[in-house]
Amino acid sequence: MLKIDREGEEFVFSNDWDILIPVEIVNVPETGLTLSVIPRLRAVGKRFLKLFSDRPFSDGAIAWLWNEIAPEGEAWGYLRTRYATRRCRIFRFPADAAPGAPLPGGRLLTAEDEKNNRTTFDLAETVADGRLCFGQIEGGRVVSVAVTHASPDEREPGGTLEIGVETIPEARRRGYAASSLAGLTGAILSAGLIPEYRCTCSNVASAKVARVAGYRQIGEACSFVMRKKGR
Repeated sequence: MLKIDREGEEFVFSNDWDILIPVEIVNVPETGLTLSVIPRLRAVGKRFLKLFSDRPFSDGAIAWLWNEIAPEGEAWGYLRTRYATRRCRIFRFPADAAPGAPLPGGRLLTAEDEKNNRTTFDLAETVADGRLCFGQIEGGRVVSVAVTHASPDEREPGGTLEIGVETIPEARRRGYAASSLAGLTGAILSAGLIPEYRCTCSNVASAKVARVAGYRQIGEACSFVMRKKGR
């Protein structure tokens, strides 16, 4: 299936945004293959599905896509980067399961927690955006957080809401990441949405966190990231 990302294109070009994600391939066996492209690349997307729908993540398919979109991106002022191709595992929390209880010290976070935050997430900005944030407190410090990438209000009932997780290095291997993920999962389910978690295929530790928190892998994705010249 070809999906046209009009909102993404409008946001990037109207705001002269530093990062452009012109194409994303998502393959979930239960629902099939989806190729999301910005309107300017509609024709490229159609050709890709015709040529590679049976092997969308093959080396040949990825190389073909880059060769097609790189010249277009450069014409718009964007270049591929060292981290241009991002292969991910997609995890979702099962509809027939209940999230585990978070560890002691775990709770939903507020803007006030930013002053004791040791992660790279800006909690004040996160809360101001309406996004949900659950974290682990140790010694009065926020050492692990799970954050939604969007506000629940931006999703239709029954839609998916993606989560990002971070634990500071000195607090790892204590179960905090899985605890934060489990705590935020409960909040997302209460909002009538489906929690989704992604990590790069090479990140074994993050995949383990997802499974410990009760998530199941349901598919894979590959996105292409380009950055503005000179930035």
